[in-house]
Amino acid sequence: MAKKGNIEFRSGAIDRGATPYFHGRLDILTDFRKILSYVQASGKGTIYLIYGAPGSGKSALLDECKKIAIDEDWDSVYIGVGALWDPEKMLNSLGHDHKYSGSESVHQVGLKGIYTWMRKRTRNRRAVKSVLTDQGKPLLLLLDEAQALGNENVPPPDYESDMLELLELIHNGKIGRPIVLLTAGLGTTLPALEALDISRFGEGNTIELGELSEKSARAVIHDWIVKDGMAKGDPTEWIDAIEEETYRWPRHVHSYAIRASEYLKENGGIMTSKGLMEVMEKGMKGRIQYYRQRVKSFYVDEVKHVAEAISEYPAGVAFDRLDILSFLSKIYGEAEAKIFLTGCWRRG
Repeated sequence: MAKKGNIEFRSGAIDRGATPYFHGRLDILTDFRKILSYVQASGKGTIYLIYGAPGSGKSALLDECKKIAIDEDWDSVYIGVGALWDPEKMLNSLGHDHKYSGSESVHQVGLKGIYTWMRKRTRNRRAVKSVLTDQGKPLLLLLDEAQALGNENVPPPDYESDMLELLELIHNGKIGRPIVLLTAGLGTTLPALEALDISRFGEGNTIELGELSEKSARAVIHDWIVKDGMAKGDPTEWIDAIEEETYRWPRHVHSYAIRASEYLKENGGIMTSKGLMEVMEKGMKGRIQYYRQRVKSFYVDEVKHVAEAISEYPAGVAFDRLDILSFLSKIYGEAEAKIFLTGCWRRG
């Protein structure tokens, strides 16, 4: 793990996944805890979906849900989409997750036996189900970036029936053990699951994430400045400035708050007007860099055309998909415009 100041991060993008200073989403976490209790008491299962725009804090929320599950004595592992149809990938997820709860030695021995048995038999559509039912504790499967379920050849044609059956069994609570598949992804995740015949979620089982509350956003900024940056004095002026600039969007909050922490650690925790200006400038650069990465796969003229299509809408007002499609159809033709617009949704 890489170390940043007083905070340790997993290697890779440090602005993804777990966050050291998580605040808010209390209603969601309370409801999720109730769902775990119901599933455990009933011995059944369900699929839970968290979706939202890029930077809305989906991955961080997933990690908080995992902590709750572990506290409730659930086994809890991250999986990739391939684990939904490939028993070996599911076994790998169950056997190598560093936070897999319970007795590690018992799990290792049990999973090794299952793995050997699985390799000796012909893979069939019940294989992944067999892996999941061989352990008795309640199980939380976490699938991030779940919009990949809508990608071409996901699952591969030969395995489509395998995955469809597994999702149906989990969704209808027929795996044979308490199990929750917690998925998180962009807005295209919901139609992707609907295309896989998961069209009716339980009440409260789909959550669309938006901005943080003012209280939560300010609490996150405060912790980065005071706890991580060890600021000296009253941080209100810095918190006010950062909160106003971020629109309380989690990814924006992170862009500014982490740079405030870095500045303070480099300058003995002293907060000055000049320092705040430097932090705001670096925070803006971080935001721009993030969105440049989001549109990297598009041509410049394509980005310009989308911008032109929504330019008549006032800031903060939702735009109409059909308006954009009509505008783009004049440039690309209706069929190509639909394909292009779908690609935009999938990129967030």
